[in-house]
Amino acid sequence: MDKFTRQRKIAEIIRRGSVRNQAELVALLTKAGVESTQASVSRDLSDMGVVKVDGVYRAPQLEPGQSQLVDHLAAEKIGDHLIVVRTGPGHAQAVALHLDRAKLSGVAGTIAGDDTIFIALRSRDDQSKVMRKIFSIFKK
Repeated sequence: MDKFTRQRKIAEIIRRGSVRNQAELVALLTKAGVESTQASVSRDLSDMGVVKVDGVYRAPQLEPGQSQLVDHLAAEKIGDHLIVVRTGPGHAQAVALHLDRAKLSGVAGTIAGDDTIFIALRSRDDQSKVMRKIFSIFKK
């Protein structure tokens, strides 16, 4: 099974229940027909941005096409080298994490608050291209 498919299954398992440790997650993956090791699960959790909250895993990363965090996505060009993206309350960090991991060409960096993301661009020519790419990622 490829890494992307395994990580989607990990996200599904984490969303369904209260997974408290990697050994438990490996056992649940095995039960679901996904062979994995503790080491690969550890790398996957890190790659996915999974964190422990109150002793259980939570997956903040957006998956491609997942729209629940960006139902209110709006982007606006500001000046020549900045895009401001507005999300629903509490969703900006997850969206920014996904954008950072997408390594969009032309993006110098992002800063996320609660519902607003500032995207610094490398040049003014990147502005429209980056905006189109943002909407193509989240509006599938």
